[in-house]
Amino acid sequence: MITIITERELPSDQQALWMKARQAVGTKNFKYAVSILKTLVKRCPGFLEGRKVLRACEIKTTSESGRRSSFFSGMRGLSSSRKDPETTLSSIEDDLERDPYSVSANEALYAAAIDLNLPDIAAFALETICQGSSSPKKHLQMLAQHYIKFEQFSQAADTYRRILKVDPTDAEAVRAEKDCAARASMKQGNWEGSGDFRTKMKNRNATADLESQDKVGLTEAELQSRLAQLSAQYAADQSNLQVVKDIASIYEQLEDFANAYSFYAYAFQLSGSADVSINDKAMEMHEKAMQAEIDYYEKLVAADPGNEEAKAYLAARKKEVAESIVADAKARVEANPTDAQLQYKYGQALFDAEHFSEAIPALQRARTNPNLRIKAMMMLGKCYAAKNMTDMAVRQLEEAEGEIVGMDDTKKELLYLIGCLADKMGDKDKALKSFQAIYEVDYGYRDVAQRVESAYSK
Repeated sequence: MITIITERELPSDQQALWMKARQAVGTKNFKYAVSILKTLVKRCPGFLEGRKVLRACEIKTTSESGRRSSFFSGMRGLSSSRKDPETTLSSIEDDLERDPYSVSANEALYAAAIDLNLPDIAAFALETICQGSSSPKKHLQMLAQHYIKFEQFSQAADTYRRILKVDPTDAEAVRAEKDCAARASMKQGNWEGSGDFRTKMKNRNATADLESQDKVGLTEAELQSRLAQLSAQYAADQSNLQVVKDIASIYEQLEDFANAYSFYAYAFQLSGSADVSINDKAMEMHEKAMQAEIDYYEKLVAADPGNEEAKAYLAARKKEVAESIVADAKARVEANPTDAQLQYKYGQALFDAEHFSEAIPALQRARTNPNLRIKAMMMLGKCYAAKNMTDMAVRQLEEAEGEIVGMDDTKKELLYLIGCLADKMGDKDKALKSFQAIYEVDYGYRDVAQRVESAYSK
């Protein structure tokens, strides 16, 4: 039985193909991506996300002549779809590679998906036809009816609005759009189905109570419920700044950082680019989204350490992410050049991207802020060390360490760095003293015990 799966549900042997395909898309090698994605989709026909990326790549690589030539092959696919929908679901991709907008081939895909109870793939097939058609009204009507059949009333209402853009005089579309919008609201408010009026009023009051609660600390189910309510408000008015900010906050709490970034960025735009705190949030979510992607692929590599291709992709993606974070941090600094916190984050981003020389002036500016001084000095020491300026690195770290009275985690890290650098310079006594200072208060800190005890065993 074929079911819709996400990238996280791909079998381990197909994860490598997906990573390879994404790498090809990232380098704009769309033809190579198509060849990989066709294989992946045939092996995992329920992987809708992969099918969507495949279609986008095909659209970029297919010529108009190629599209015309595939018409009759698409017709062959349509005639066989009812006989063997599972085979059609895979084999039709050969026709769609030649013409991704082929009406007949996409209709064959739609029919096969319906037979296999895969409404999302069926909808995608109709969406592709509408995207490529200069006269999409017929297939938009099919798409709207498809959404109604599967009780996706909000999507159906959106589709009728698209019909009205094509034909503003379509009275049936006007009526159907209002009907679907109302049914979407009723479904969202739980007004359909069983239960008496008093029960439904109680449910609505509970919803109102939920809206008045502090959104932080809600369960995932409550957050999803709140998100659904806000999405309905957003559909009615996409320029409501508070609603957009609330949606962004819900996505953040759900740790869907990509969507959180999108809505915070839009909120910043709605604010007239005046609310810097919203922009800061957007950049924070952007970084978290990219880091979440890196974490995901690190887990894949850890599960298959012999996969050199996966390792290479991860390394390349890490570099891309580091450079993207630098660009975000630079933009924020340019907008607020006197903000020491932003200078520190910029310096840290440059260090992570291995731009050590560029990081130094930003960190030196951040060092003037008393609240950031120790952290900035530590990062400066790391920059000097990375540039093999070991003596300067030690002086910077010693100055920072001397300003901390108690033995907290920061002082331990500074002492450890000093010890390692002193050892590198051949100053064994200085190195040992640094490690001893940590050993006396925290035996289990990193490899300090082994370093200290080995010095006494010689």
